[in-house]
Amino acid sequence: MRFSTLRLQDFRNIEFGELDLSSERVFLCGSNGQGKSNLLEALGLVTALRSFRTQDLGSMKRQGSAGYRAFYAIEHEVDGRVNLEVEASKGPRSVLVDGEKVGRMSDFIGRFPVVPMSSGDLMLLRGSPGDRRRFMDLTLSALDGAYYLALRNYHKGVAERNRLLKENGSDAELAAFEAELAPHAHRLQRDRSAGVKALHVVLEQVYRSLAEKDEGPVLSYDPNLEANGVESYRDLWERQRSRDRILGATQKGPHRDDFKLGLCLGSAKEYGSDGQQRGLMVALRVAQAVLFQERLSVVPVLLVDDVLGELDPARRAGFWKACPDAFQIIASGTVFPEEAEAWKCYSVTSGSFITA
Repeated sequence: MRFSTLRLQDFRNIEFGELDLSSERVFLCGSNGQGKSNLLEALGLVTALRSFRTQDLGSMKRQGSAGYRAFYAIEHEVDGRVNLEVEASKGPRSVLVDGEKVGRMSDFIGRFPVVPMSSGDLMLLRGSPGDRRRFMDLTLSALDGAYYLALRNYHKGVAERNRLLKENGSDAELAAFEAELAPHAHRLQRDRSAGVKALHVVLEQVYRSLAEKDEGPVLSYDPNLEANGVESYRDLWERQRSRDRILGATQKGPHRDDFKLGLCLGSAKEYGSDGQQRGLMVALRVAQAVLFQERLSVVPVLLVDDVLGELDPARRAGFWKACPDAFQIIASGTVFPEEAEAWKCYSVTSGSFITA
């Protein structure tokens, strides 16, 4: 897959912009706060209509505007040339693919795989379990629409069970919701376990290109509870009801899962130095992209938001070695890259993009 054109209107600080992105390597250069990350954020929406920078989708419209519009011309391995439009105003977001409205998110998510890299990825190491769950859920949802549906239905069911707990619903009412929840919970646990194993295999391969000899990535699934099938979840939630009633919330389940992520240094799992942490996050994102390519038969686009400049020369060289040549890379930074002639470069100032 490859972007060929992007048009943006009223997105963040970009009043209007139209860029030719048809090159394999595109670089956005400018001082901090000029709009480089905003443009990459807009490109990143095409995977799941989610920002890699914030969960507040309302903050993406330009201040004082009613909403934003984005048009993408995409060259796609499966669908050929595709025109994608996203519009967000006061009502629900509208998504059109070649003029036809997308009605179900499960039909859209993962169709146009894009992998962002930013300094915010360090939160996957340093942040809460929720940060790691969001990463894995997006990865697995992009690979399998059925996982996305199970995830959506599970969270809806947990919210309804929590409502019943707070309203002192009867055991019969709770049992009915638990019966509906259990298959979704089982599906999430099964797919997360298999997905993390698959991603870890690719991560180990990618990391060898970036790391020193005594380093090794650790990525494993850490479920909130061990359940051996659908009935196990139903039995556990039944046993938990008294405690959950007191707290007014479902305390156990996949919504509290975590994922272990780190490095093996001297046979121990550690976070490592700042450089090692950044290298691990870059390797994780490249591994995510490689897994997308393998499972979706679509080459994803890499969005590299001012990250490569934070790596030491050895890891920066390792990134290029680990990154398949087929990937389109759209990157940003405060100085132009070495061998700038190999890139299509734009100078970015106050939300305006001028060919350099």
